[in-house]
Amino acid sequence: MSPRKFSSKSQALTYRQHFAARWSEFIRDNFESPEHAAVVFGVDGSTAKKWFLGSHAPSGFAVGYAYEHFGQQALDQLKATS
Repeated sequence: MSPRKFSSKSQALTYRQHFAARWSEFIRDNFESPEHAAVVFGVDGSTAKKWFLGSHAPSGFAVGYAYEHFGQQALDQLKATS
């Protein structure tokens, strides 16, 4: 399937916004604080705070790390819903 047929820029942005919200919920439910998440994922404090607030989505490495180290929690909270 061609990328142009898959989605428009606005659909991709909407998905990113929804994923940022799911990621924020995952982080808040599984870590005591943004600082705790920052240590576990090896990111700076400002990045983890943005995750906690839901204002930023993570990069692929963080999602992969979450699935590898927090398998069931990640599966339950990060998968797209139908």
